[in-house]
Amino acid sequence: VGYMARGAYVMDRFMHLIGLHGRSFLPLFLGFGCNVPAVMGCRIVESRRARLQTILLAPIVPCSARTAVVAMLAPIFFGASAAWVAWSLVALSLVVVAAVGFALHELLLGGEHNAFIMELPLYHAPNLRTIALSVWQRLWDFVKGAGTIIVVVSIILWALSTFPGGDIERSYLGMAGQWLAPVGSLMGLPWPMIVALLASFVRKENTIPTLAVLYGAGQEGMGLAAALGGVLVPAAALSFLVVQVLFIPCVATTAAIRQETGSWRWTGLSVGLMLVVSLGAGTLVYQGARLLGWGV
Repeated sequence: VGYMARGAYVMDRFMHLIGLHGRSFLPLFLGFGCNVPAVMGCRIVESRRARLQTILLAPIVPCSARTAVVAMLAPIFFGASAAWVAWSLVALSLVVVAAVGFALHELLLGGEHNAFIMELPLYHAPNLRTIALSVWQRLWDFVKGAGTIIVVVSIILWALSTFPGGDIERSYLGMAGQWLAPVGSLMGLPWPMIVALLASFVRKENTIPTLAVLYGAGQEGMGLAAALGGVLVPAAALSFLVVQVLFIPCVATTAAIRQETGSWRWTGLSVGLMLVVSLGAGTLVYQGARLLGWGV
């Protein structure tokens, strides 16, 4: 209808604070629904450097799958304070977007600034045929380019979570979680929590069923809330949710990044950046809480 161009204009001044312009706001805003169309929407950014920066920032925006996990786990860990915790995590992710965006712009992409020039179209009624053709073309492009990567990685992760023991606890993925237990200890997290984070690489919602399996939810009528009750102290629970909301993008988003950048190097940088940011933030939250004597 013509409003998106006006949204870009309204947000241009704010986006300049992190070295981008108003066009980059639109794909980042899409990230609240799903990071895949957010990454693919970065095509509208003309400058290559600004487009790469927007692509790297898009997976940090909390998608609906991440917020669903937070919405389910926050009441289990924090009870009546769950709403405050959930909104604080969303605010934290936006602060991280701004901080990482500023750092990328100044340190990695040379501090380039681009003028924002856009013709504001007239408001008009949308043409359903044009919309349908556009959606179909982009959907088919994604299925062809990224679908193969998603299928291959999903099969690999399924195998890692199944073999050789037949269940996730004795699988290669479970062994990896136990091997990474020292990293988890920095955030107050036992190895099953690390496995749940690793499983979320396929789909962010996988965190919930993985925790249910590892902690025996459903056995003898025990629900997930009862199974997780008392597993984590408040500081560790907050650390886990911080890592969850900032953790590496899912396989579909990773495939979209590879498709849009055409480079495994930039894709690896995106995954590595979010891994460092998420684990660093989780460690900082837990260790800071310990120093302050809160929730430990």
